[in-house]
Amino acid sequence: MYERPQKHMSKGGPKATRDVSEKLDQLGAHTVIFWGPQSGTAERMANLLGKKRDNVSASRHWQQTLLIRSLRPSPSSPRMRSKTTTAAVLTALAGFTSASSVSFGHDEGWSPMFSRQEMSSSAWPYGPFSTKGRDIVNSKGEAVTWVGVNWPGSGETMVPEGLEFSSVGDILDLVKSVGFNFIRLTYAIEMVDQIYERNGTDVGLEIAMIKALGYENGTKVTKEMVAKNPGWSKDTTRFEVWDKIAEEAAEREMYVHPDVHVGKAQWCCNKTDGNAWFDDYNFPVKNWHRGLQHTAEWAKKHPNVVSMSLRNELRRNINMTDPTIDYGYNWVSLVGNNTEATDAIYHTNPDILVSWSGMQFDQDLSALTSGLDLNRAPCYKCDPIRDRYTREPLIFDLDSHPWADKVFYELHLYSMSEDQDTDNCPIIEAELYQNGYNALGIDPPEACNITGACMKAVRQTPVVMSEFGWAQDETLLNDTLQGCIRKFTTQHNISWAMWSLTGSYRIRSGGQGVPDTWALSNYDWDGWQFPEGIEKWWKPWVAAMFGS
Repeated sequence: MYERPQKHMSKGGPKATRDVSEKLDQLGAHTVIFWGPQSGTAERMANLLGKKRDNVSASRHWQQTLLIRSLRPSPSSPRMRSKTTTAAVLTALAGFTSASSVSFGHDEGWSPMFSRQEMSSSAWPYGPFSTKGRDIVNSKGEAVTWVGVNWPGSGETMVPEGLEFSSVGDILDLVKSVGFNFIRLTYAIEMVDQIYERNGTDVGLEIAMIKALGYENGTKVTKEMVAKNPGWSKDTTRFEVWDKIAEEAAEREMYVHPDVHVGKAQWCCNKTDGNAWFDDYNFPVKNWHRGLQHTAEWAKKHPNVVSMSLRNELRRNINMTDPTIDYGYNWVSLVGNNTEATDAIYHTNPDILVSWSGMQFDQDLSALTSGLDLNRAPCYKCDPIRDRYTREPLIFDLDSHPWADKVFYELHLYSMSEDQDTDNCPIIEAELYQNGYNALGIDPPEACNITGACMKAVRQTPVVMSEFGWAQDETLLNDTLQGCIRKFTTQHNISWAMWSLTGSYRIRSGGQGVPDTWALSNYDWDGWQFPEGIEKWWKPWVAAMFGS
């Protein structure tokens, strides 16, 4: 333990760092804990030591303990006492790997290399972005509103859908014609896992298609993709496809937000798919961190990739082989794991914004926004913490982290919600407020008198509605939930992304060439599934979001 690093830093950072490095060698130790009230100093010491010693990776952990996935303190762990005291942790990677410290290619003999394109504050998108109160702001201090679509790429091929029907540019032109400026691009951590399995080589289109679709359909779809996208070949890789999407989106002044939708590529989501919660069988935390870091590194070369997500729709998981397993589905585990993951991203790319999702298919972040004790805060179907009444209060304090101005929240709402009202607009608004939109600093809706529990937020933080959706047909125009979401987001200028763009899927739940009635595009990706809805619903809504 290295106490009060600020005293040592005042004597000269390099000298203090050298002393610690030498002590590591003398003791053969793997971990140094910097203990003191100044998180910035501890972080600086950690980063300096990380640069001096090639075989270590620096990360900072929330409150006075090394967080594990369940965040259950061991008897030897320091107790969580003060919100302001922090620990910066350095973990030697040679022969040692933990859930919070992941080898990033070095053990495999390679490192992901993406050329950095510097952010320019003098040209769009005026990055890097940060948060300021309830707003996401660019480097000029201007509040930015995102309005867009989800573009799934997390299915078994792990290539964004539709590219066999239309080129990247044509698809983005279609999206832009509505006024959208934001693409939530979903992906699977398995896409990065396969790069590591192949010693740093990404997967080409033909291999990806054949593996997912079989030889006949795989080769057919590959040829169609290459024909529709000049410059591509059967060996064009998945991340090269991402490059093209990001570049073409930038030309149209559109943002791309990579979203970790699943661990193992497949249709999302349910409670038994292995992707539901931390260390579920398709959700190894070590791989998750590694995938996030890879994406954060990739984002450096694309100025319009100003944000990325941690994880889509966290939910209570059910292991069908042993339904009694307790994975610690509760607020404490959520915050501990999200903190570790954000540390990993921040260490790789401190410029990028990170979105945090909530509990119960990303419907609820109330414990964080309202400053509740994470041990006791109410939570739908959570695993109880049995000694919660004897534990000291544990309250998430975003401002205690070096990435406090890089985190925003995201929430979802669908008609199939298990625990939220979706048929009464006043109640819908009240529940949206209490589940996290109170962080926008808005007044409690009137129906809070009925629902109760509408606490004011402890901190203003941006909140985005990154998923919602409905069938793209005549029922869209008079559905209660969709109308309420439209009213709520417009009234409070809440950024959003609808589900989804995808008129057809190469493969979904075992079937190939599957149409989607909830999609904006038609099956062939050359027009709209419900043109009347585009003109009467989506275009007016988008225009209203931008004040026109």
